[in-house]
Amino acid sequence: MIFTGSCSKDLGNYDYQPINELNITSIQSNYVVRTGIDTLRITPNITASMDDADTSKYNYFWIIRIGSNVLDTIGRSRNLEYAVRLNPVQYPLYYRVTEKKTGITAIANTTLTVNTAFSRGLLLMGENDQGFAEAEMLTMIRDTVLVKNILSTSGLPPLKDPISLVHTGGTEAYIKLWAFTKSGSYYLDRATLTGTVNNNFNRLLYVSESLDPATLHPVALAPQIRTAAGAIGSTLYRAMITVGGDVFASFPIVLGGDFFNNPINRVATNQAERLPAAPYALHAINNMSSLVWYDTRYNRFLNYSSFTALASSTISDAPTDAFPWNQPAGRTLVYAENTRNTDGGSTNGNSFSIMKDANGAHHIYKFYASGATPAKRAYYAVKPIATDFDKANFYAFSSNRTVVFYAVGNKLYAYDYNVNNERSYQFPELGADEISMLKFDTQIDQPTNSLYIATYNSATKGKLQRFRVGTNPNVVELLPQPNSTWSNLIKVKDVNWRAVN
Repeated sequence: MIFTGSCSKDLGNYDYQPINELNITSIQSNYVVRTGIDTLRITPNITASMDDADTSKYNYFWIIRIGSNVLDTIGRSRNLEYAVRLNPVQYPLYYRVTEKKTGITAIANTTLTVNTAFSRGLLLMGENDQGFAEAEMLTMIRDTVLVKNILSTSGLPPLKDPISLVHTGGTEAYIKLWAFTKSGSYYLDRATLTGTVNNNFNRLLYVSESLDPATLHPVALAPQIRTAAGAIGSTLYRAMITVGGDVFASFPIVLGGDFFNNPINRVATNQAERLPAAPYALHAINNMSSLVWYDTRYNRFLNYSSFTALASSTISDAPTDAFPWNQPAGRTLVYAENTRNTDGGSTNGNSFSIMKDANGAHHIYKFYASGATPAKRAYYAVKPIATDFDKANFYAFSSNRTVVFYAVGNKLYAYDYNVNNERSYQFPELGADEISMLKFDTQIDQPTNSLYIATYNSATKGKLQRFRVGTNPNVVELLPQPNSTWSNLIKVKDVNWRAVN
């Protein structure tokens, strides 16, 4: 937006003198830079109705607003050349041109978005050649650049059993970048990717009961980033599941920050017994209003429906339901995930689980993990045509089709569980390398139905590829996507999107 100012002297006889009218153009509405790396250069176009090409007639001010009450002049020349050393947030930037003699002023305003070198891209968690947890990042601020050795140069001790490197998104004061492993989980400085063992979950707890610190490493987080711009499923609520099976729920605005009270993995009828949870935080991706979790002691799904009041969970079954929340004897949870599937009116995304009986039979549950009464959408019995389904190392459910992909060693399969039209597929064209991860994109551009597949061999190291699952209902096709193959990586175990600092 541009403002032009002018004035004239009232001589009493209404004989007005001409004034110098200023106009500023060629300033963009937004500039994006990386702190500590980029120099902001702006060359505005200034026109004046009485311009004599004498730039010494004017004062120039480039003014940035830092916070609500702090202004800083970062330049006093017609053109701006500013080496950016600002904290990575968004700032209003004003350009003021004033004629010295008359005080006539023109103002142009823009927005300065300051990122770090690590503000946007794919976060990779996996193992290095020595079997330790390692993280990398495919930064995508401008060109795609691979940042290596994040954990090993972070200042943290060597970690084992990697799970995820995940950016929480959300309100600035509550954002964290977590490195989850089974041997320890810590949050990193978002600008430098450094950390210490003091950056742990225990320091975020305000609890009244005794908890073993060794069991308090987070392994699952809710909500997740759900858009390429970094929006999340709820800016009000947050939940964590720890390696020890405790579930913590937070209402950051009420608690005054990213803090957590006593664990909620219990039922109202027996508050003294904490029930160990499986490492799956099940919720509606697009709008998290509740949390479904799985009690591994009594083999049942439980629902936590109030982040503001309750300290326990509940759930109930009806005889006519598609499947039971309380599992029959011998049936246990194998895997679960959240998707963007909207079947049955689940506008914010259904969740899926895979269950296994003692005799080896497998089942798929589809449900809407939302609100006080999660809705059971459908049940599917896995048919014997699903080759080696029981031997799978990884599963991944498509949001847009009745298809689950799974990997057994270096073999990739897909099973279409559409009732009375079940089909099984294998994809030998993927190659002979071990498959280390399968994951559908539910964060960046979920309508394209993109599947990320990571492979590994000791000679060529890790590879990450993005495929699109075809839309032909009569066949399951994997279509490689252009400019979406990355090589010489760690042995990738998980991939997540980061949109902002």
